[in-house]
Amino acid sequence: MIILGIGGLQGDAACAILKDGELAAAIEESKLVRRRTGWSGPGALPEQAIATCLNLAGVKPEQVDAVAIVRPIPASDFHLKLRAQFPNSRIVVVEHHLAHAASAYYASPFQEATVLTLDRCGDFRCGSRWQARGTQMTLDHEHYLPDSLGDLYGRVTELLGLEANADEHKVQWLSVAGDRRYTDLFLEILALSDCGPRMDRSFFSTERLTHGGFGPRFYERLGLDDAAALPDDYRPHLAAGIQRAIETAVIRMAGKGTNLCLAGGLGLNALLVSALENGSGYSNVFVQPVSGNAGTAVGAVLETWHTVFRRTERQPLTTLCLGPSYTAAEIKVVLENCKQRVHYLLTYV
Repeated sequence: MIILGIGGLQGDAACAILKDGELAAAIEESKLVRRRTGWSGPGALPEQAIATCLNLAGVKPEQVDAVAIVRPIPASDFHLKLRAQFPNSRIVVVEHHLAHAASAYYASPFQEATVLTLDRCGDFRCGSRWQARGTQMTLDHEHYLPDSLGDLYGRVTELLGLEANADEHKVQWLSVAGDRRYTDLFLEILALSDCGPRMDRSFFSTERLTHGGFGPRFYERLGLDDAAALPDDYRPHLAAGIQRAIETAVIRMAGKGTNLCLAGGLGLNALLVSALENGSGYSNVFVQPVSGNAGTAVGAVLETWHTVFRRTERQPLTTLCLGPSYTAAEIKVVLENCKQRVHYLLTYV
């Protein structure tokens, strides 16, 4: 049985292939075209990622039994293009956060776990919590926009003069140089409860489209004039404040248990993962290595295998070497084409 998965169509597009229950190939489109990819227009497919996965798996399009697409998906004639390219396949549509959850739990070594997914937004949702056992996952709770931890983190990224959806890792590491002086402010904005955050919108301005959209009340709490430029010495403390507030929120949202699986864009935050490992009470934490939208392609094929085709065999993720490899001669050609002087260090195995 061959299942092809396509995820991240709004950005970070990727493809994965499951062959008789084993992950045979997975690759991000951006790694092949060597540039950041985004929404490429109605009906766009990650063509190079699909072709590469088929080639690595030794599969022809007509041999594909099912194509699993992760929402949100383009409108127009997208389904017709899939049918034309994979004429014998069954088309399966997988909800965004379900794909995130499947990518984490089914790839983990656990037979029972709590699964938490958190991102900026996907299919109008920004998070979910599941209880998983064996080959079944049961939805516990969902979180919807605008109460998004990822969105708030992205707003602070922009406030600090960085690019949202790209530079959040810089905020994470900048936080190491700050203190807790603004943690309570961000916790007040999050307004946490047992059901998750309920963002206090009074700290934002609906008319401000830059610098994170923070409003007069926020700047007043910082002791600055409205929309004033941030002094440099504020930056590490704001980064530390949002980082620690997010850690507090996620630990509370995770609840209690023994095994925890994490996926979604916030799973790429190493300091958050460390906080879960050391402060959540869970004995074991597994994070999907490709937590972002690209990883949903893996989740799509695993969810289809277990839920649609009701197969019970599981193969935990043991390697990330699922894309193409290159010989020394091929690498040498690329380096020479860069027109740079290169020093080769010869190694022997």
